Amino acid sequence: MNDLGVHVLLFLAIGTAIVTLGVFYSDAGDAPAFRHWPKRMLTFTGGCLLLVAILIACEHTFAALG
Repeated sequence: MNDLGVHVLLFLAIGTAIVTLGVFYSDAGDAPAFRHWPKRMLTFTGGCLLLVAILIACEHTFAALG
C-alpha cells in the first residue's frame, strides 16, 4: 500500500469531479444541485468503499497464495 494518502486524495479529487458533473447535469437548477450534492457524494463514496471491501474479501478468500 505505497502512497495510500496520495491515492485517497486522487480518488477524492476524481470522485468530486464525477459527482459534481453528474449532479449538475441531472438537476434543473443550481439550488437543487447544491442541496443534493452531499448525499450523492456520500452515496458514491460509500459504494466505492463497499466495492473495495468486496474485492479485498474475494482476494483474501480466492487469491491467497499461502
